Amino acid sequence: MAGSLQPSMLEKRPLFMVMDGHSLVHRGFHALDPLTVSRTGETVHAVYAFTNALLKSLEEIRPTHCAIAFDRPSPTFRHLQFADYKAHRPETPDDLKLQLKRVRQMVAAFGIPAFEMDGYEADDVIGTLARIASDLGMDTIILTGDTDFVQLVSPSVKALIPRGLSRDPVLYDEKKVLEQYGVPPSQIPDFKGLMGDTSDNIPGVPKIGPERAAILIQQWGSVDNMYKHLDEVELPRMPKIQELLREHEAQARQSLELARIVVDVPIDLDMKACERSAYDRDAVVALFRELEFSSLLGRLPDGAPAGDGRPSAEAVERVETRYETVTSEEQLARVIEEMREAGYFAFDTETTSLDTMRAELVGISLSAEPGRAYYVPVGHQTGDQLPLELVLEKLRPLFLDREVEKTAHNANYDLMVLANYDVTVENLAMDSMIAAFMAGEKAIGLKALSFDRLGVEMTPISALIGTGKKQITMDRVDVAAASPYACADADITLRLSRMLEEELKKDGFWKLMTEVEMPLVPILVRIQRNGIALDSGLLGAMSEELGERMAVLEAGIYDSVGHRFNINSSQQLGDVLFKELQLPTSKRTKSGFSTDARVLEGLKGTHPVIEQLLEYRQITKLKSTYLDALPKLVNPETGRIHTTFNQTGTVTGRVSSNDPNLQNIPIRTELGGQVRHAFVAEGAPDWLLLAADYSQIDLRVLAHISQDPALIRAFEQGEDIHASTASHVYGVPIDQVTPDMRRIAKTINFGVIYGISGFGLASRTDLSNEEAQAFIDGYFERYPGVKEYMEVTKRQGKEQGYVETVLGRRRYFPEFQSSNFNVRMSAERMAINMPIQGTSAEITKLAMIGVQGRMDRAGMRSKMLLQVHDELIFEVPKEELEEMSGLAREVMSQALELRVPLKVDVKMGPNWGEMD
Repeated sequence: MAGSLQPSMLEKRPLFMVMDGHSLVHRGFHALDPLTVSRTGETVHAVYAFTNALLKSLEEIRPTHCAIAFDRPSPTFRHLQFADYKAHRPETPDDLKLQLKRVRQMVAAFGIPAFEMDGYEADDVIGTLARIASDLGMDTIILTGDTDFVQLVSPSVKALIPRGLSRDPVLYDEKKVLEQYGVPPSQIPDFKGLMGDTSDNIPGVPKIGPERAAILIQQWGSVDNMYKHLDEVELPRMPKIQELLREHEAQARQSLELARIVVDVPIDLDMKACERSAYDRDAVVALFRELEFSSLLGRLPDGAPAGDGRPSAEAVERVETRYETVTSEEQLARVIEEMREAGYFAFDTETTSLDTMRAELVGISLSAEPGRAYYVPVGHQTGDQLPLELVLEKLRPLFLDREVEKTAHNANYDLMVLANYDVTVENLAMDSMIAAFMAGEKAIGLKALSFDRLGVEMTPISALIGTGKKQITMDRVDVAAASPYACADADITLRLSRMLEEELKKDGFWKLMTEVEMPLVPILVRIQRNGIALDSGLLGAMSEELGERMAVLEAGIYDSVGHRFNINSSQQLGDVLFKELQLPTSKRTKSGFSTDARVLEGLKGTHPVIEQLLEYRQITKLKSTYLDALPKLVNPETGRIHTTFNQTGTVTGRVSSNDPNLQNIPIRTELGGQVRHAFVAEGAPDWLLLAADYSQIDLRVLAHISQDPALIRAFEQGEDIHASTASHVYGVPIDQVTPDMRRIAKTINFGVIYGISGFGLASRTDLSNEEAQAFIDGYFERYPGVKEYMEVTKRQGKEQGYVETVLGRRRYFPEFQSSNFNVRMSAERMAINMPIQGTSAEITKLAMIGVQGRMDRAGMRSKMLLQVHDELIFEVPKEELEEMSGLAREVMSQALELRVPLKVDVKMGPNWGEMD
């Protein structure tokens, strides 16, 4: 935190925290992305930002008393004095008005008194509250997004200004105010009386900026005293200062009064009501559930429930829990028999790490009945427990039993960990995380779902292992402390699984769940465990070579601009490009000029440094992200890189990759493509990599869904779809289509899937906006079925609240109910795209299931290593190349029957970058 809170403000004297309601909500409204809405379509990002700031302040400041002030919609005395006061401000958006109501609900639930007064601003109310608190011998912290309050700072009053979710706030004490403004807090109104305040439309004196205003107030102490000695007033390089001040004296004096915060508003302050003690925690929890703020739940301060202490409002089934720690063979045998008799159980693992290839098993929890769960500890440093090998020996047959269904939450992780101990899980019937994702839940973590769906607050893992530098691993937690936590994981997983299973069946998703998603889990686990070999020496040589190239580029950049500077600082680079070199500017950011890739691309040809910067950035990113990072991720035991595939990582249902992301290895640039050469077939030349890739799968899915005759015919006849489109749009025979024509047509073909506009196409090509729009119009003339699909899909999204893939996967769009225009337009684009990309993802998933099944039945030695969007990568012994190639083509091309044929291209080579 910039500045520091005096110890007296935390310990010796009562501390009064007063919040500037409208200012904090406004700041959150503009700081966070409004595209995130609740499942009902309500935009709540400003409420979230406010609540986050409130919780952070309660935790860090620890006030003894709290209050909040709001503005009234009626005019204030300042509006009556000066008609143009804040006149330039736009009307409050409807989205913000609704969120302000929610903030009022939030502070009421926290038991924080709210103050407001007709004729006055919240600033005046806060100033008065701070003055009363000082009179009572209390210290005050003003939590606000508005620096106007620095004038109230005194030995007993400070202003704290948040700066977003991840940055520390700025604390203004007397020293900080003097450093920043050049005058003490008491003289800030005079300071603003001279320089004005554009945010409030206070005029001040023309040509008097902050530096001159500070000098004048430093010299004369106040506006009034300055005018008493006007004949003596002088300013360097401003000979007519007296004339200027004399001409605008009335304006300066009025501006001073407009800027001054009133501290004698006629309000009644019951300081007893402001005490921070018990609050209605149940009311806050209920509001958190309604707004889907489960991520903030663990940060709630201690508080006593109101009334009789029963859960509030919503009727949530309450289950009595009976959790048991298994520490004897007899208990373990009884538990295993109970799971078998039930024929269905949930399980969870406790481990020492999130890295599945290195995680050590600490314990296993099991549950076959709601509220009833068992924890089998095996790896704790303290507490009674059974030997690991004994437990594994007894549990292996249970996990292998195909007659017993299993469920887990994020089963991929648990299966990976158990596989390390030679425990195979058969008949994995359900994964509550995947089920929740399919049901349209945004927060799919176990604890968030427990809260949102069951009304059960689970203990956060941090309560056991801590956070930050003091965090410990689960094996260091005593068995007695870990057991209830672990049992709850299995218990809640079981309850959620049953609830979500019913929901998926009712909504028609069960077939997709059981025939696509669940069979894919063990296949992804196998792929992850297979890993892929890496030539670290090749990456090391590339890194050294590119390091030398970076040094050359650095020197060239410095020569081009004439001096050294921090190339990696956006602010310094922006100043160099747009202030020193005077290059044409476009985008601005809060911290200065934008220097992102699109800006630099648009500046090509304006100065030699631009091309140097673009190459420097490309090399820097490539070197740090891949060349230097990947070798460090090689598992020392297997000698291979093991990624993690996620079935819930994308809204379209595509499988994503992380730790590391191997789906994002660059390919379009020559340097990026060289990175792929480092992914090699282990055992070459006797083994090779084989890649099987769907050709233009998204466009083929579009043809199927849109039923456009021309698009279907083009694929049926095996035409080059991009050349075919170019032929029509340009009005030339297909054999006269040039590579440039085809390139633009390709951009249109794929851009339509993302709702590309004329402006969007123009920015990606050398076409004008008018030409680009004409090209898109021509495209829809050629493929009217595509246009019809887009309109129907948008309409369905609005009317139904969701769109679907060919196999019935839904993406829900509460955004269509938003009052924010940009949110609704974004929803339209996503709604058009989702059925296409989602269906392509389902085809790829079915292909993976089918291919692996055929490989297993044939007893092949080949291994599936990666899934990269529409491509599958295999490691194949030479003697199986022909069989594997034919198998991949056959199974993948028949994964799902469409109106057009699915085409699969197969390539092979010693590494990923060298295939033909």
